[in-house]
Amino acid sequence: MENDVVHTSNSKRNSYKFWIVIGFLLILLAVTNPTKDDFVQWVVNTSIEESDNEWVSAGINLFGSSVIKGVTTQQDLIFVSIFNMELGTEKASILGLGKRFFIRFQ
Repeated sequence: MENDVVHTSNSKRNSYKFWIVIGFLLILLAVTNPTKDDFVQWVVNTSIEESDNEWVSAGINLFGSSVIKGVTTQQDLIFVSIFNMELGTEKASILGLGKRFFIRFQ
């Protein structure tokens, strides 16, 4: 009988720890949910890194932010954001989380 009480107590303690960790992770994701400006900066930096031409890089550096901002919409889902870019016939959907992680899924 005493063994059952100890087992139940440990089980409850582990359950509380689990929910505390989950709560902490959700708060962390909400606080670090990327903004549209974070996304635009990521796209510009990535485009410059991938460019082989100095003139293209300079053009992206000068005009990229305003162009990307104009063709991007953000769907804020509290913990993550979905960014949709539509430039001409090209469409892309990117999942953003943690201010730094962007995953293209379309």
